[in-house]
Amino acid sequence: MKIKDILKEDINNEQKLAIEQVLNLSRPELIVNKDRELTKKEYKKYQNINKKLKKGLPIQYILKKENFYGQDYYVNKNVLIPRPETEYLIEKTNKLIKENLKKEDINILDIGTGSGVIAITLKRLNPNSNITATDISKKALKVAKKNAKTHNTKIKLIKTNLYQGINQKYDIVISNPPYIDKNSNNIESKVKNNEPYISLFAENHGLYYYEQILKNINQIIKKEHVIAFEIGENQGKKIKKIAMKYLPNDEIIIEKDYNKFDRYIFIIGNK
Repeated sequence: MKIKDILKEDINNEQKLAIEQVLNLSRPELIVNKDRELTKKEYKKYQNINKKLKKGLPIQYILKKENFYGQDYYVNKNVLIPRPETEYLIEKTNKLIKENLKKEDINILDIGTGSGVIAITLKRLNPNSNITATDISKKALKVAKKNAKTHNTKIKLIKTNLYQGINQKYDIVISNPPYIDKNSNNIESKVKNNEPYISLFAENHGLYYYEQILKNINQIIKKEHVIAFEIGENQGKKIKKIAMKYLPNDEIIIEKDYNKFDRYIFIIGNK
């Protein structure tokens, strides 16, 4: 079978990613090489990936990788698949770092690091920073460690619940915690059936971890600080209220994602 025969089929984007991976060709290269014949081994590999896709497994877990902020990262079923929305969380946080902290040797804490993409990307953008990344999952930290090594990035990885046992002070605290209401039905079956439950769902209508992080946050933040969260689309006002309870003197900004949903909260302290 030739490349053009596969591309003729009614294939979706995930199947196109599969054939790119099997042949190690980009999308434009597939078109240029459309008359190339697949070997039996290549076609069998493509068919095997297709079978897994039809069973509902995300392409990222099949290929063991996802692109984030222009870089490929290793992912498996023990971590969430990185998403474009989180790229903006980093982009905006980095902008606030430049605007509010007039120094380069900043301390950053990434809570619930998962695959490590937030911590690693921030380290790349701020090479002189000191970054600590925590996660309660040993298996997730193993993925983060692998990615940090692949990207030659020095970050400190700690197995703990949120920031228990940490006594350092940070300029930046950033987190994309579990924020889906445990009783919610508004979630794709592919996500619900494959991505780690512990990284998706939270008690108290999805607000549990924001409260847990913020209620003792003064123990680990410096006077001048930025706290950055990714949030659920209907949680902005509720999380702002929680933040105001524990950080009444801070500036609190709710920002929307590309689909005009509330998606981020930034808490800025200049005491």
